[in-house]
Amino acid sequence: MSQSAQVPREIDLLVVGGGTSGAALAGIVARDTDLNVVLLEAGPDYGPFAAGEWPEELRDARTFPDTHGWGYAGLAHPTHVVETPFERARVLGGCSAHNGCVTLLGHRRDYDHWAELGNTGWDWPSVAPAFERAKTALRVRKPNDDELTPFQAGFMAGVVVSGIPRVADLNDPNDTDGVSPSPANIFGGTRWNTAFAYLDPVRSRPNLTIIGRALIDRVEVQGGRAVAVQAIVDGRRQRIAARRIVLSSGAYGSPMILLRSGIGPADELASLGIETVHALPGVGRALADHSAVQLSMRSAELDREMRAFETNHWLPDEQCLSKTRSRRCREAFDLHIYSVSGWLPDENAWKYNVFVSVVNPQSVGTVKLASTDPEAAPILDHGFLSDPDGYDLAVIADGVEIAHEMLAASPLAQQLETDARLGASPYTRANIEQFVERNVGIYWHPACSCRMGPATDDMAVVDASGKVHGLAELYVCDTSIFPVIMRANTNLPAAMLAEHMAEELSAF
Repeated sequence: MSQSAQVPREIDLLVVGGGTSGAALAGIVARDTDLNVVLLEAGPDYGPFAAGEWPEELRDARTFPDTHGWGYAGLAHPTHVVETPFERARVLGGCSAHNGCVTLLGHRRDYDHWAELGNTGWDWPSVAPAFERAKTALRVRKPNDDELTPFQAGFMAGVVVSGIPRVADLNDPNDTDGVSPSPANIFGGTRWNTAFAYLDPVRSRPNLTIIGRALIDRVEVQGGRAVAVQAIVDGRRQRIAARRIVLSSGAYGSPMILLRSGIGPADELASLGIETVHALPGVGRALADHSAVQLSMRSAELDREMRAFETNHWLPDEQCLSKTRSRRCREAFDLHIYSVSGWLPDENAWKYNVFVSVVNPQSVGTVKLASTDPEAAPILDHGFLSDPDGYDLAVIADGVEIAHEMLAASPLAQQLETDARLGASPYTRANIEQFVERNVGIYWHPACSCRMGPATDDMAVVDASGKVHGLAELYVCDTSIFPVIMRANTNLPAAMLAEHMAEELSAF
């Protein structure tokens, strides 16, 4: 395993968090400038991919890892009694080293809307080149039809028969509804994370230092300027000073660091005994994610087909996705309906899942501190299904109805045996909505908790450059700054942020 490096005396750019955005940002700036860049990551750095020290579960793109997490959890809905994992990755590369490898960008309206909210330079024509660079770096490719597992192929066939068009590329920014194999950051069977894509090519440069197992407590502010961070590196507390500090600790981590630093809502800080250094009411107050429900099925016959397919094919869990419109859809699309298989070793069988998610959610939640301990988990309330107009509940309920139609139209329809979680029996709208409330969960795309907006927006945390309002030399570059969550998973957009922001963040 790569050991933590010595902290340089002089640091130009200190990137706090080596996740999807942070690893990409540090690599780009180290590559394109002579600035001294230091990247701090709370989890381990296993070194370059070529060294062969990365754990198999992080490299193998077929399934989701169950290691290297922060262990966060919470209730997904007020009626629930069992907590839902709100997992984030604690390792270099962050969730790009830990996810299902889907790399979507959403719809062009997502980014044009950002600009309409007062964020100059974030419209679709402005961010499109950054997306293309990110796709190239992450080696994004779309599976061919002959690579689809029997379950994935059967799901996609049912989607098409149900009336959703087959499209050439789910990343066409102008498409509305459509189904296709999902583009993915997979190279030679490896989950090609941002550490491999952006850091490995520049690890030998003298202006880049990567420090793993560095937990960040807080940012020090002097005279309205961020000057240093307090970090715990390999168990020892250190003060690390830099000319410019960029938080890239994610939609949970970045607001937590700001709050521990005394930057946030004054009332919340006071309740924890934290002195307010800079009152900023929006910190942690606009958390967004795509809520989702899971429909689960079994099939002994399909299991036999999957085993036969596996003898001479790769067998990933996640491959196909449908962009779909609910009855309430206002523009583009508002649903993801996608198929995921999962091997159950204790039962020597597969479970076949179809997920339904609202991808333009109206509900918002919060990230709050439970204590000032940097190892303490936050209090996470995603606010799922809480919007006052009932939009999110109605859209997911529509999606469940549509998913049933897709499954009924699938050539797998006669093979699939449903379990109780397929839900809504007897099949009425009221029962579907109750099923959604009982089973709503997370799509694992937290965002917007330090959202971007002009100074006239009282709840904005950063401006269009990523600079924290009212403070000098403190920036945020991760999914927390999205003004509104896009109609996509956040994997590719998080890398896009680094590509789009790197030049300005490295200009002194």
